[in-house]
Amino acid sequence: MKFKLVTLLLLTVSVCFAQEDLKEREKQAAFDPAYSSYSRKKPAYVTLKDGTKMEADIKDVDRKKGQINEIKFISKEGKKIRVKAEEITDLYMAPSGLEKLSQQSNFLNDATKWGKSDASKYLSKGYTMYTNEMVSLKNKKKEAEFLMQVVNPKFSQHIQVFSDPWAKQTASIGVGGMKLAGGIAKSYYVKKGDEKVVWVTKKDFDEYFVSLFMDNDKFKAKYADKKFKWSLFGVYVLDYTEFMMEDSGMSK
Repeated sequence: MKFKLVTLLLLTVSVCFAQEDLKEREKQAAFDPAYSSYSRKKPAYVTLKDGTKMEADIKDVDRKKGQINEIKFISKEGKKIRVKAEEITDLYMAPSGLEKLSQQSNFLNDATKWGKSDASKYLSKGYTMYTNEMVSLKNKKKEAEFLMQVVNPKFSQHIQVFSDPWAKQTASIGVGGMKLAGGIAKSYYVKKGDEKVVWVTKKDFDEYFVSLFMDNDKFKAKYADKKFKWSLFGVYVLDYTEFMMEDSGMSK
C-alpha cells in the first residue's frame, strides 16, 4: 500500500512538472498578436523589390480581405508616396496603442539565432514584421501579392506563419495583461520553405500536419504517437525549427 502511494505521488509530481514545462514552452512559442492598426507617431521601414530602403510615416493602409495590398506613406520631406504591396519586399511598422511583450524568455531574444539579423533592431523595438507573399486567400481566390504579418518572426526560418486578420477566435488567453494570438485564432496562413502559402484552419489541421512537420526524424519520434492539438501549433513550429537547426549544425 505504501509503495503504491509513493508511486502515485511520484507520478503526480512528474505530471505537474511536465505541465509546467509545457506552459513555459507555450509561452516561448506564442505567436505575435495579429495587429490591424499602425502607429502614426513612429516611422515605418520599407525595403522595395528594387533594393531601395525607405523610412517614412504611414498615412493610410489599404487592405483586401484583411491583408495589406497598398500603403500610402509620407516621406521625411513631406512627399506623399503610394506603394503597392507587389512593389515591396518587407515592411516593419509599429502597432498603434499596443506594445510587444516586454518580457519574453531569452530563448527568443537571441535574434542572431532565431530571427533575420537585419530585422532584429526593429523587432526588439516592438515593430511588427510583414513580408511580400503570393497567396490565394482562403485557398479559393486568384493568387495575388499581399504584405502579410509574420506572427513567428523569431523562429520562422523553416516555417512562416502569417496572421489571418479575419480569423475566427476561440477562448482568449493572455500573458502579462496582453491577449496573445497563439492558440486563439482558428486559422493562419502558413508557408514552409519555398512552397506556396496555404490557409490552414483548426478544422483541417490534421490534413497539413504530416506535410508540415513529419519530414524531420526528431520531430516524428517526439510526436508520432501523440494526438495533434491546434492549441500547440506554435510549439510544433518552434520544435520543428529547433530540430532542423540542430540537424544543420546551426544550434548553439
